[in-house]
Amino acid sequence: MQTIEINTAQNVKIDYELAGIRYRIFAFLIDFLLMCAMLIIAIAVFDFVFINIHELVIELIAFIILSFYSLFSEILLKGQSLGKKAMGIKIIKINGAELEFYDLFCRWSTRLIDIYLSLGGIAFFLISSNKNGQRIGDIIAGTCVIKTLNTYQFTLNDIEKLNQRFIETDKLKYPFVKRLSEQDVLLIKKLLLSI
Repeated sequence: MQTIEINTAQNVKIDYELAGIRYRIFAFLIDFLLMCAMLIIAIAVFDFVFINIHELVIELIAFIILSFYSLFSEILLKGQSLGKKAMGIKIIKINGAELEFYDLFCRWSTRLIDIYLSLGGIAFFLISSNKNGQRIGDIIAGTCVIKTLNTYQFTLNDIEKLNQRFIETDKLKYPFVKRLSEQDVLLIKKLLLSI
């Protein structure tokens, strides 16, 4: 599990788990299927409205959807396309600043080179070999793709199993700890792990 430490504008350091290649490929495939569905629907609507749709119009619709889907969706969803949202990943700035149009435009403008013309080969190589999991667009824009879904799920039973041997050998120093709820214990555990 690769992580990246981001220093936010409030000078707080946060560790994020980087989205691996698998997550990014599945997000791309979901987005591609959505683009195909949008293309089919748009052609059907135009064909229904205008009866005989010209081939040039079909090509123009396809070009617009396939070219600008990722840029517009990442702008509207603040660093996520629908595929990224479904996979629980998001684009963020490495310096902790908010994403701006320029950042997303830089990422989008290099897709032709590192994704489409190389069939994803350049992006795959760079994401695999870069410590921050960046492709050309991410390097230029100063961004990376992180996981937004929490992959750690602890229950009170998990915590009790970890501490069972200590409870058996040591006397309980804080008897009121038994009154804490499971959520309180999980919060304390997460805070202690983050220190």
